[in-house]
Amino acid sequence: MDITTTDNRCGQFLAENPEEELFSWLIDAGMTGTTVRDLFTAFCERLAELDVTLKRGNIALSAIHPQVSAFMYTWRRGEGLVTNTNFLHSDVPGEGWFSSPFFFMLSNKISFLHRPLEKLETLDFPILVEFRAENMTDWFCQIFDFGWGFENQRMEHSAGLITSWASDRPGGFTDREFKILSRAIPLFGLAAKSIASFRTARTVLETYIGKETARKVLSGQVLRGSVDSINAVLVYADLRGFTRLSDSLHQGDLVEMLDQYLDQMASPIERAGGEILKFMGDGMLATFELTNGNTRELCELALDTADEMKAGVEALNRQREEAGQPTMSLDIALHIGEVMYGNVGSETRLDFTVIGPAVNEVSRIEALCDILDTDLIASGDLMKAAPHCASRLQSCGFHELRGVSAPLELFCRR
Repeated sequence: MDITTTDNRCGQFLAENPEEELFSWLIDAGMTGTTVRDLFTAFCERLAELDVTLKRGNIALSAIHPQVSAFMYTWRRGEGLVTNTNFLHSDVPGEGWFSSPFFFMLSNKISFLHRPLEKLETLDFPILVEFRAENMTDWFCQIFDFGWGFENQRMEHSAGLITSWASDRPGGFTDREFKILSRAIPLFGLAAKSIASFRTARTVLETYIGKETARKVLSGQVLRGSVDSINAVLVYADLRGFTRLSDSLHQGDLVEMLDQYLDQMASPIERAGGEILKFMGDGMLATFELTNGNTRELCELALDTADEMKAGVEALNRQREEAGQPTMSLDIALHIGEVMYGNVGSETRLDFTVIGPAVNEVSRIEALCDILDTDLIASGDLMKAAPHCASRLQSCGFHELRGVSAPLELFCRR
């Protein structure tokens, strides 16, 4: 055959009947930008269109996410999606979980379990008794391990996809229906893994390097030395007293305390649309990129955000003091300037960050908070860009910064 031919039979799955059209659709869906929730809903509806007597479908998908451990969706014929649940890492499993067939299967490394509800006199799981009371006649579960290799998880945790399917047809699923499901469900699992893997990568990147930086990385901006020059407001924040407490607190208490304070520092930045570039021990570097002549507004927004960060830390300190726990104070420096934003590092380990004189200067400015007896310092450059904010800060004179040739005028909180 001429390799230049336009005949596409070698390039895609060519469906020859309605069942194969479902398989082809699953292959195509796994390559698109849909969501697992929408994929699952459409899959159940397409099964119904093929006269598969599916009364109920349920899936639970593992997540690599800082707050969520799994997502669960339930579909019912005639009702559509009836359950859309996120399970948090902090959730404590109830008795229903430990008496469920899912727990039994995961604990015993069983990937397939079938229970003909209509034919069995005794059912071994309470949930199946409930299903039979709802006139369901057949049920089976299939589990797919995605090979993600979760570590330090409970024995029963699935690093993949749990699926279960129930019929209300007298006599249960037919041989034809089982044949369709046995071929379609693994394809559904593969499509779900394809979709979830990309979304997991995005979530992990957003968690560790920020949303905008993650977008750049996933769009292919991964070449070492590839940088953009941007103008930005820089926010450098540091906790005062952390080093002293790190010598006296238990490791677990120290990490818990640090997380509480960093949350109060980071949340206002994220709500305001800033980008957190780095957590550096007890410190943080963030930016507000200047675009479309919005310099004045963003400078004011940065000041408002700094005040919100301070208020959050002060509220946290009151709570910790009432509980008899140690506290820390927060110092913040604000600066404005041109920085280089992009990939820097070795051939095998890159860091997507900002570099340039303005970055060095803002860290030097923050170091003067203790000397100037203040918790907030803004550079003269920032105040020039936002003269309407002059009433909020006062000049504290010109100061030499290490590694900076000329003294800079600094402005402190009144």
